[in-house]
Amino acid sequence: MELKASYKIDSYKKVNAIFMILIIAVFLYSYISRFLNFGLRSSCETLPLVYCKSRGLTRAFSQILQFEFKEALLLNPYSLKIFLFFLVQLILRFYINSIINFNNLKLVLRLDVGFSIVFYIFCFYNLIVR
Repeated sequence: MELKASYKIDSYKKVNAIFMILIIAVFLYSYISRFLNFGLRSSCETLPLVYCKSRGLTRAFSQILQFEFKEALLLNPYSLKIFLFFLVQLILRFYINSIINFNNLKLVLRLDVGFSIVFYIFCFYNLIVR
């Protein structure tokens, strides 16, 4: 039984590590995209924000990483909440990987999934709902 729990913990830690790498990659791309001219163009760049709510997120993330919050909100009004989601998830992944053990595996999983779902809905609500 302990071997099975150890396998589950190791798998969960690997998934968390993958999420951490992906989130860090998003932050790094957002940060370095302002220095290099290789940014990806949005397919909905000419559409109004009502139809393309994700327009300008990379530039907004770049502004947030420079602590230019007003400019980020001008680029995309939803950018702070979305950035906050990724930042909290990154911190949460680091924290969970440090506290998870055999005794609290089910509790940590339930809290993680529950919190992440509720926080996702809070942060992405304006992008999901028309």
